[in-house]
Amino acid sequence: MKPLLAALCWLIVTATAHAGFDSSGWSWQRPMDVQSLSGFVSLPIPPEVFDESQALLNDLRVLEENASLVPHMILWGRIRDIRQKEWKPVNLINATFAPSKYSRVTADFGESVEKNLIQVSLSGQNFRRRTFLEGGHDTKNWEAISEDLWLFDVSAEGQRFKVDTLKFPANNFRYLRLTVYNMTDDPRRITIETVKGASQRIEQEKELLPVPVKQMTTSHSEDKKQTNLELDLGFRHLPVVSLQFEIATPYFHRGYELYGRNEIKEKVPRKTETGSNIVEREVPWRLVHRGVLYRIQHKNKTTESLKAEDLNAPCRYLRLRVLNGDNRPLQIDRVFVYRRETRLVFQAQGGKRHMLLGGNPNVGGADYDLATAVQGLNELKLPVISLGPPTGIARKEPLAPWSERYSVVIWAVLIIAVGVMVGLIVKNLRKITPSQQ
Repeated sequence: MKPLLAALCWLIVTATAHAGFDSSGWSWQRPMDVQSLSGFVSLPIPPEVFDESQALLNDLRVLEENASLVPHMILWGRIRDIRQKEWKPVNLINATFAPSKYSRVTADFGESVEKNLIQVSLSGQNFRRRTFLEGGHDTKNWEAISEDLWLFDVSAEGQRFKVDTLKFPANNFRYLRLTVYNMTDDPRRITIETVKGASQRIEQEKELLPVPVKQMTTSHSEDKKQTNLELDLGFRHLPVVSLQFEIATPYFHRGYELYGRNEIKEKVPRKTETGSNIVEREVPWRLVHRGVLYRIQHKNKTTESLKAEDLNAPCRYLRLRVLNGDNRPLQIDRVFVYRRETRLVFQAQGGKRHMLLGGNPNVGGADYDLATAVQGLNELKLPVISLGPPTGIARKEPLAPWSERYSVVIWAVLIIAVGVMVGLIVKNLRKITPSQQ
């Protein structure tokens, strides 16, 4: 009886376990060519996988040939590996000014501290102000640190676009003396309101890839005094982090806004008097970044900033809105787009087939121990593998709970188990002698 009962238990377990990964809800799969490699391998994520997946790639799954899940992790390439201490306000002393020429203040950091950034808040709007920075260990002896650094404020349509951070060679002076020069149309005195300091160090190079621009269109609005530059990158969800502009206009400083989206049209439900229906509408643009583009000259020295960096723009379509004011539109000839280099890492089994699944908008990210259990994978030079062409996954109806799918087996096992137990009880009762009763 006991062997029979054990066999029945094994039957119910094997009937409900090891059924393989349920691919319901996933729309595509691609073979991965791991060749005969065993161990950790790296799969560069191509643009088409971004286009067919969730923006954060949470729906990607790796399967072995027996349809069992293989733990993986996504490595997002560095935008820049920065170690930066938080901004700290500093004490401002000895504020002076020369009417209509400059304003000056001494920033006291309290002690000798390393720094290479200061963030400056100035009075006024719509300015372009040159600065001069000196350092010292006391307030009497000064050494030049940087000259011809610029601060900008562009105010238009109720919005402000600023360049308020000065970057300079690292130093450990306790005191910094900041001089801000007046523009010709500035008031007699500029007020240097606040100064904050920080130290920033780039430890490693960026891990970025160029993104070809599929289409670029430029339009100008005279009444709104703005230029709109629209880019189509060809694929959705690309992790764009940097734009670099090639501008032929000689000298300028313009505020800009950068917007992004992944679709042009979308279908949304709309309530009606009799219920609801589906309507198509244009997808609204999402604001990604604000900043200032400039190229200026002072005493035969040209300074420019033609980049938008450290973006979070996982988008196919980008729109740059440049506020021209009363100036002629900028002549933007080319735009160079860069995205994060992104890789999927997993442990391959040599000689086995591996498959990548994706295209499930409703699933969350897989919860594997790999990222915390194996350290340093992002620093290793792993073998690189490639993807094969995609094939669709047939849509499946959602599976019923396993207790319903295997109800016949479960009831059969329960009935047999009860019968076995009754048989054991009867057998034991027959062994009882009259003297034991």
